[in-house]
Amino acid sequence: MATQIRNGLFNPNGCLTAYAIKGYLDGSLRITGKLEVEKHLRHCPICSEAVAGFKGHQHADILKSDIEYLSGRIRKRYASTRRGNQQLPVMIAFSVFVSLIILLIILYIMREFLTNL
Repeated sequence: MATQIRNGLFNPNGCLTAYAIKGYLDGSLRITGKLEVEKHLRHCPICSEAVAGFKGHQHADILKSDIEYLSGRIRKRYASTRRGNQQLPVMIAFSVFVSLIILLIILYIMREFLTNL
């Protein structure tokens, strides 16, 4: 049961769905769902800000469309941030590899030069 509630409340990326935020704000979540949402809100500043920002909305349709819009923007932003963070170690590893190759070439040339003396 907890797994079903968790899957219904959270996106694959771990943040709250529009359903979870709406249910939390209108009080329609079960106790376990409410506790899961509150636990997540304590640790996720993005979802906390989203919930705080949407508390003032009066119309459910506007709330749902705004949540979907912001969810999409957040996913895009964090997807590009993750890609950028993953590229840095690859660039460092590639630089080290190229540096080692250059060093080996220099050592080989120096060895050849010294053995010819």
